[in-house]
Amino acid sequence: MKHFFFMIFLSALVVEAQAKTPSRAAVVSCLSAQSTSKSVKWSPLPTEKIYSEDDYLEGFNAIYYIKSGNKPIGYAERGHVKAVIYGNQLFPIAQAHALAGFHTRPMELDPFAADWATVADQSGTYVCISFPYGDLGQSGSFQKNRSAYLIAIGKINGPRILYSATGNLDALQMNRGQQK
Repeated sequence: MKHFFFMIFLSALVVEAQAKTPSRAAVVSCLSAQSTSKSVKWSPLPTEKIYSEDDYLEGFNAIYYIKSGNKPIGYAERGHVKAVIYGNQLFPIAQAHALAGFHTRPMELDPFAADWATVADQSGTYVCISFPYGDLGQSGSFQKNRSAYLIAIGKINGPRILYSATGNLDALQMNRGQQK
């Protein structure tokens, strides 16, 4: 009987974790830096005032951060370790969870070239950091190659997770059309 209740408990944890994984539509909208679906709301974050701070948190230097409400959102470095800032937490980029159905881990994040926004749909609301795929993504046909990091915001049960995705926007749009 204990085993049965333990399995129910584990199932509830898995469902909770899955509930906070961004939907494919939210990720494609984040990568695109615009809403690509009627079910997704993409909203740019205010980047008019950018902050930086040495020894910001845990020895990390905040290279770039903005304030959305009362929460700092940005990018920090400590030596070779890079991290995304959300609130009073640092999320190391090397530990980001790659989202299924997208290419491997994004290239290096240049916070000044990134689009900072939120995406929201039935899966939740997420900070969205979308940026060109390395130096290749800044000219010619490579402009369609983008990378993104997403973090669930608002009240959530359990720890926040930094997600990553990379993809070619044309291919993702084509796949979306085939899934209808």
